[in-house]
Amino acid sequence: MSNKGFSIVNHIGITVSNLDKSMVFYEALTGEKIANKDQIGGKRMAQTQGLDDTLIKYANLHLGNVNIDILEYVEPKSNKASYSNEQISAMHLCFEVEDIEAAVARLHEIGVEPDGEPIFFSEEDGLKSGFGTGVVYFTDPDGTNLELIAPKGPFTRG
Repeated sequence: MSNKGFSIVNHIGITVSNLDKSMVFYEALTGEKIANKDQIGGKRMAQTQGLDDTLIKYANLHLGNVNIDILEYVEPKSNKASYSNEQISAMHLCFEVEDIEAAVARLHEIGVEPDGEPIFFSEEDGLKSGFGTGVVYFTDPDGTNLELIAPKGPFTRG
């Protein structure tokens, strides 16, 4: 690990309205089981986020290259944010899969529909490379923007 700045992403935190429901979703999505479920709170933890007090129920999901922290704020109660991918400051989390169709089928099994049909990049998309890369967008139960990618060419990680 480099000490000259940021070199490794440790985790991505996703605030949800219902921890148990979201655990089912993210386990189905990734095919991995939750590694840990706990809660944390109090004034010391709240200070790290500029809050007066907090209580957070959370679960950790360990993937090969990054961890996902699924967070349900009990105190203070969360407000729903709403972003679509084209809005400034909107972010999305992308999961790499080998088979887009199989991943979409797993999502269908738990009642999740993609935002649109999956596509596989070709020259008609205006790219110069990466042909055959598959992508599809969807949201989690709380509206978090997510993507699946089956990467080819420059979209593969080195």
